[in-house]
Amino acid sequence: MDSLLGGEGEESGEAEVREVRDEVIEVELIRGPVYFKNDSIIAARGNLDFSATKPIRSSGGIMGLLEKVLKAKMLGMKRYFVRVDGSGVLYAGDGGKVRVLEVPEGEHLTVNQDRLLFTTAPADVAAQLDASVLSTGLIDIGFEGPCKIVVTSECDPVTVKVDGDPVYVDPECLIAWSGDLTFSATWKGSTLDFLLGREHGEEFLLEAHGYGEVLVAPYDERIRRLERMIRRAGVRSNQGVGGSEGYEEEGYEEYEEPSEEGGLLDDIFDLDTDDLFDFDIDFD
Repeated sequence: MDSLLGGEGEESGEAEVREVRDEVIEVELIRGPVYFKNDSIIAARGNLDFSATKPIRSSGGIMGLLEKVLKAKMLGMKRYFVRVDGSGVLYAGDGGKVRVLEVPEGEHLTVNQDRLLFTTAPADVAAQLDASVLSTGLIDIGFEGPCKIVVTSECDPVTVKVDGDPVYVDPECLIAWSGDLTFSATWKGSTLDFLLGREHGEEFLLEAHGYGEVLVAPYDERIRRLERMIRRAGVRSNQGVGGSEGYEEEGYEEYEEPSEEGGLLDDIFDLDTDDLFDFDIDFD
């Protein structure tokens, strides 16, 4: 029963990872499992097995299954990843430029899960559960070395050092960070601007404290992705870039603001039945 309802928990694999070009990685799988973002594998060869999972480390067994479901809810991890076992070579991409990050043994790396393309190890726990940080929309997951992580960005990301003095980061640009860092949400707007209804886009920032490094994208990529979707929709509808019909089909619905109803406890106990059956069965 323990094997059926959770096995030994998510495991780590071993792989060689290199950048084929700016947007594509080649993964030589030595020993599985490894994990890819859903619908990101573009080609593969070898003796490989694929399954859907949420790469969250757990203790295995029935209690491990409940632990995994709880962590997935707290992390807001609704998307499944592709678990790959066996041996072979895979190619993957997600439309953005890739960056391969190696995490040495004993070190910790935290990644905004929306940026995660590939990992050889399952995630540990939520790195930030502070309400002020979560209110910015930042959802992040932690990885313990040794492991390899691949993140994506529309353009080449920038590494910024934090050496004791506070560093302010746009939460939409934060990709990953390492070291002994803590974050808090801070208001950088002007009271006069607020009263006059003027916005400059940098009212809410994350304030990083401690010592370490942060990897940030060069701009808010949601806007660039939305612009690209509008252009594609305009071409399809023959209405040009500003075609309203195309915008409704691909732009607006894709970026619809999430509902603010309910809280963390509601999310935790609002269980999806898929979560209860998120395990791998070996029929051999």
